[in-house]
Amino acid sequence: MAIAAKISPAELTAQVTNRFVGKYYEARLINAPGTSYIPGTTSDATFLTNEVVAGTGGYTRQVISYAGGDVSAYSDDGVALATKATVFAHDGGGTALSFSHVALVEGNGNITALAANSGAPSAGVNGTYTDLPAVTGGSGAGLTVDLTITNSGAATIDYALTIKQAGYGYAASDSIQIQEAVLVAAGAVAASAGDITTTVSTVYSSSEQLLSVAQTPNTVNLTGGNETVFYWNLKQFGYYSV
Repeated sequence: MAIAAKISPAELTAQVTNRFVGKYYEARLINAPGTSYIPGTTSDATFLTNEVVAGTGGYTRQVISYAGGDVSAYSDDGVALATKATVFAHDGGGTALSFSHVALVEGNGNITALAANSGAPSAGVNGTYTDLPAVTGGSGAGLTVDLTITNSGAATIDYALTIKQAGYGYAASDSIQIQEAVLVAAGAVAASAGDITTTVSTVYSSSEQLLSVAQTPNTVNLTGGNETVFYWNLKQFGYYSV
């Protein structure tokens, strides 16, 4: 006679931790009206070719990651991860940002560390400046940083960078710049002070496995600077059989 068997809370926690903690995931908008994603039947690779073209209406992938503190305590027969939000904003231009699905895909080329600065402005204004966009000589996109300036930016080490958005598609040793125009607009430096330059130290890499797909009831057309937000609530349940 078969008997019921349940997975222990410790095992569920270990599964969630091993599967998600320390990994990066990219939320991608897919424009494939009339297409239903069927797990195990739909070709993931073919489905993902319908991703919105980067820059269309301001589109860029949104990246999330999970740390140890995002794993919750066991409850309601499962272990959940902290809710993560991904925000897609239209750029206010004349081209609509249109999509019919959103997909969560394991990341690739997401920056996990930057090298020490190789160059910095001649002087700066002490303070912290958040979510500054960066440019690269490589093929990556989406990196933003928080900048803390100390000692009035007298030396290169006085410009401390912290990764805010990990971006995607980067490679180790890619060049990174936080351009003077961005720094001036943020109030961090005066005109003609110069750029901050560095390189990518390490990136997260994977086979870009598709994790989840959600389909909208109708095609969404973002215009006029509007935005859409998707919340990701992932949970591992302790199923049992009899």
